[in-house]
Amino acid sequence: MENGTKKIEIKQEKNGDKLVCKLKGWLDPNTSPELLAAIDLKGLKELVFDMKDVEYVFSAGLRAFLQFQKMMDAQNGTVKLINVSDSIRSIFEYTGFESLLESK
Repeated sequence: MENGTKKIEIKQEKNGDKLVCKLKGWLDPNTSPELLAAIDLKGLKELVFDMKDVEYVFSAGLRAFLQFQKMMDAQNGTVKLINVSDSIRSIFEYTGFESLLESK
């Protein structure tokens, strides 16, 4: 971490028309554009974000997930978030984005 700047790491595993993105770090106004730019949705039917190592999600991160949801809806695909911590889960529930969360 340089000069207090938070980072996001994105590891992608594609299997046919399913893409699993393992995220690590923070989703904030600086890192959300990086996430949006890193993922190619072409040909996908299922987009899964593994949130196990995500420390915090700011509103810019929520907007990124909403954008992915809209793009996947347009191609009849789905977006799911898995391994979401309780603190991040509460953010999604409070903002009405709980439909993206995998059921416990």
